Amino acid sequence: MEIRFQKAGKMRTYIINLKRSVDRRIYMEGQCRKLPFLNVEYINAVDGRNMSPDERTAAFDEKEFEKRYSVKVRPGEIGCTLSHQKCYKKIVEERLPYALILEDDISLSVDIKAALEKIGEMMQTDIPTVVLLSGWYWYGNITHLEGEYKLANVYDAFLTHSYVINLAAAKLLIETRPYITADDWYYIRHKGVKLQAVLPHLINQLWDGDLTTTVNVEPGRNKSLKWKLLNLPRLSTMKFLKFIGHFEEA
Repeated sequence: MEIRFQKAGKMRTYIINLKRSVDRRIYMEGQCRKLPFLNVEYINAVDGRNMSPDERTAAFDEKEFEKRYSVKVRPGEIGCTLSHQKCYKKIVEERLPYALILEDDISLSVDIKAALEKIGEMMQTDIPTVVLLSGWYWYGNITHLEGEYKLANVYDAFLTHSYVINLAAAKLLIETRPYITADDWYYIRHKGVKLQAVLPHLINQLWDGDLTTTVNVEPGRNKSLKWKLLNLPRLSTMKFLKFIGHFEEA
């Protein structure tokens, strides 16, 4: 099945929303009314806080998480990762060439249609591809996308509140027992996904949503010395990219 921006076609969009967060759903319904070109489906988010220890162990590899990040995983982080996994599985099950994934704590702009049209065209490829619509990323080369917008090749990034992912990438990212944060884009890029982002970014986060998006932005979530030493080359590259102006703030 092919999704294009035609009169009869709309971009499939998954919005991750906790079932109990009715106010968030109402808010997002209002946001989406501004964007009639989106074909929206709400995905019931996984609430890691309501999972038993056995359920968490079956669905998520907490030991591998601790090895990677040198901290223990939080229930909200598990829920966020599993919620995005649900979206990837939906894309594969429905054989969608690509889809837009949103969290329910964002602010949408009416100016995103033209950029999304261009992204939709380039996402119909067998190359696993993700295009971030959010900020907070470090990047290298850039190319023109549409109008004032450019497409940046991303080195590293955080946040998962808005991105377009194609079928090939969804297949690649489905894991039986994931052990990463949903926004470990460095891991995702090294797994074989072509990671790009819109510059300047299109969508902002309200920062007060129910979903815990990432270990990297939670208050009090400081990196251990061990993690910093293991990731010294990565951190040095990020520091250099920011120094030369290749960092897009959220």
